[in-house]
Amino acid sequence: MDNNKQVIKFLIDYIEEHITEGINLESLAYTVGYSQYHLHRMFTGLVGITLHQYIKRRQLTEAAKKLIFTDKQIIQIALDAGYESQQAFTLAFKSMYKQTPQKYRRKNQFNPIQLKFEVSGNLKNLKGDRIMDIEMITKEETYLVGFKANTKKGFFVIPRLWNKLHKEKSRIKNRIDLDFVVGVNDYSNNSMFKEENLAFDYYAAVEVSQPEGVALDMSVLEVPAGKYVVFIYKGKVKDSMQSVMDYIYKEWFPQSNCQLNDKARVDFIRYGEKMDEKGNSRIEVWVPIIS
Repeated sequence: MDNNKQVIKFLIDYIEEHITEGINLESLAYTVGYSQYHLHRMFTGLVGITLHQYIKRRQLTEAAKKLIFTDKQIIQIALDAGYESQQAFTLAFKSMYKQTPQKYRRKNQFNPIQLKFEVSGNLKNLKGDRIMDIEMITKEETYLVGFKANTKKGFFVIPRLWNKLHKEKSRIKNRIDLDFVVGVNDYSNNSMFKEENLAFDYYAAVEVSQPEGVALDMSVLEVPAGKYVVFIYKGKVKDSMQSVMDYIYKEWFPQSNCQLNDKARVDFIRYGEKMDEKGNSRIEVWVPIIS
């Protein structure tokens, strides 16, 4: 193993092969011949979470898969995940999945929170490493007010919409959740799917309690109540969303048993307006699914 990339790839593969065993920082450091301090710093810096967190999240995700796709008893699943008792497993599972293993099994919907990292040619392209959390949320009917354009004219229309929104959002009445602005991909026009290059309506908007006194150059979008899977991470608003969207649709959904809601053909992204010292803000990708 010549470089850190190879070490990380080896460790991730090794963890998958020994996921039901008592692997930890100490044993993994011994396996690759590194000090615990160096391995901890390297893994955390490259992957974005600690080795302990990654192993725990992978074990619980595999446990969630077994709850849905096997008839194994929960105590056996707990032992396979490295827990000495069902009680300890239940506490850890509930902390990550916000529900008990019993309730999760009854819902029969697999939600993989931590997929295996795939190390590509560039360390910055570790797939899924930006996702902090994944939640299932039922949201009431939502009203959005802002500016709209169709991407058939080119994706250059999107930054123009955001420029207009940031200049004019102060005159939008009844705004709620002032910490977020919302970008919407609206695929509800079926004819767009027949074109060689997919086009859709895009909105740069804010959420309001009720549309009132909407300016003539603005649009209103009513998003019906429904269930969503929400992918949460921290990043810069100006960064491309492509890697995140690829992760959601090319990796996460194929391994989940969640189904997209064909009657709600909209994705929307909530961008936090408060930034940390690194210029990152909370970003949430909301995807409608069938209840």
